[in-house]
This record gives sequence, C-alpha cells and structure tokens, in this order.
Amino acid sequence: MLCIHRTSFVKVGLSLLVMIPLVGCVTMPHPFEKKEGSAGGKLTVPPPARLIVPVPTEALLTEKDSAILAQDMVKAMTDQTIPPVVGTAQKGEWLLMMKAQSKDGVVTPQFSVISPDGKVAATRNMMPVSVQDWASGNETILAQVASQTAPMVTDVLKGLEAEVMAKDPHSLKNRPAQIYFKGVTGAPGDGNIVIARQFVTSLKDKSNEIQSKKDKADYIVDCKVSVTDGAAGTRGNPVQHVEIAWHILDKAGKEAGKVMQINDVPAHSLDVYWGDTGSAVGEEAAGGVKRVISNFSGRDDKPLNNGAGKGLLAPPELINNK
Repeated sequence: MLCIHRTSFVKVGLSLLVMIPLVGCVTMPHPFEKKEGSAGGKLTVPPPARLIVPVPTEALLTEKDSAILAQDMVKAMTDQTIPPVVGTAQKGEWLLMMKAQSKDGVVTPQFSVISPDGKVAATRNMMPVSVQDWASGNETILAQVASQTAPMVTDVLKGLEAEVMAKDPHSLKNRPAQIYFKGVTGAPGDGNIVIARQFVTSLKDKSNEIQSKKDKADYIVDCKVSVTDGAAGTRGNPVQHVEIAWHILDKAGKEAGKVMQINDVPAHSLDVYWGDTGSAVGEEAAGGVKRVISNFSGRDDKPLNNGAGKGLLAPPELINNK
C-alpha cells in the first residue's frame, strides 16, 4: 500500500511498499511485491500563510449558527492541513467568505476565496440543504456541509498556487527538480551499491535530475538500510527483518516525505548479493520519491479552472470592512 503525507512514509515489502502522506491518494507499481499494491493518503499544497474565515452575515442563519458554521469550516480545513482562523476580514489577508441563497425550498450555501488585493479568486457552491434543516441550525448538517466543502477549498488554493507556479520560470512546473542523493548506507553485501545505482537510474527523467552539489539542490535524499534477526519463520525457517528508509528533505531542511520499504526475507539471503532484489528496491523507491516531490511541490497540480467569478472585485461591503 502506498500513501503520501507531507511527510510521506512508504512501506515496501521486499514485498511491501507503503507511503504515509501529506496529501492525495495515488496508485503506484510495486515490482518488489508479488501482488499489486494499493495506495491511500492525502496531499495538500501549502496554502496561503493564513486564511481568515469571517463569521458569515448573509448565510440565512442566526448569528449563533453562523458562528458555528465558521468554526466547523476552520476545523474541517485544519483536517485538510490548511491553517485557517475565524476572525474579522483584515486588509491584505486571504479570506474565505460564505453566504447562502434560498430557492424552491432549497438553500445553497456558497463560498468565495478573496485574495489579499480584495478580488474574488474563485467562487463555488457548497452542499445544498433543505430550507427546514438549514433554518433549524442543525449542527450535524452544518458540520457535514463544512466537511464536504473543505476539499473544495483545498482544490481552489492548490489551483491558485499552480497558476503562480506556471508563470514562474524557476518553479518546478517549468524545470526539473534538482535532487542531491546522499547514497545508501547500512545494507550488507553489495546492497548499498546495487540499490543506489538502480535508484539513480530510475529517478532521472524530464522532471528530476541528480544534482552533485548539495547547495544547489531542491531536495536532498538519503537512504538507510537495517537488517535484524526476525522470528523463526514458517516451518522453522529463520528470517531477517529488512527496513529501508528513504528521507526526502527540501532545501530548507524541512521533511517533504518519507518512503519506507519493509519485509521479512530468508535469513542471510542478502548477506552477499542483492541482485534483482536490490534493483527492484531502487526502482520502486525512485517512484515513491518522485511522488513525494510532486505532491510536496505541487508541480503536477493544474491551474485553477475558473468561471466568470475570477478576478472580480469583492463586494463593496467587504472592502469597506477592511
């Protein structure tokens, strides 16, 4: 199984590969496994430094219920790894404004992301609710609306970030990621060499390059192998427990992700030669590292596909409140 976390973690079995995420679920090939693996996780591109969620005044709710909705949105978006806060609209801040409209017995809430210059970056409809349920301020319903809305807000922010990256010739959307590889340590026999050689070969493509100078790299990768005696194994055959940890740091030293490869193998079967096993480990790990970098950097995210609402000035009352 493979999941990616902003600090991603992958278990590979010399038959199991798993990545624990930051954001977005993916499926990856697992040549190190006898069976096809699965993937899960959640990846979020870093949003603005802060996102203010004002208590809505046009949401067709009481003041109390409007405050509950704002708090629910903050909680749901925090679960999405976005750092929002409930507060008054402030000049120069990113805002999440909410309101609602009623028609034919159905209330349709709506959110707009307002950029620091007071323009509407995007507007999206939220989950429709019956007039009766909405007017009652049912806390379960409000929490459900917030929960379903949070991923939509995340997608909008990722799209906005992707727009900026697309216009920046120095961003990873427009050039390969420079990766400084510190090598593999801890493997018995020829494992360090075989794994490292295959990793470098499998990593290099149009989006990723090996950088020989650490200070010019976007990401730094190292790998540590641990082999310990395990249980007796089936039918009394002894086994060893193999753990291979790949750490990916950005140039500021922040952990972008982790790929873990874990499995039990026949005891001492890797003492001298790793052969195809080492090649499979390096190839599989390269795929995991590429995914961590893509998820962490947002280089594969698509620019926001906006409709008519893009770039419009925020309502006068919002600007005046600033």
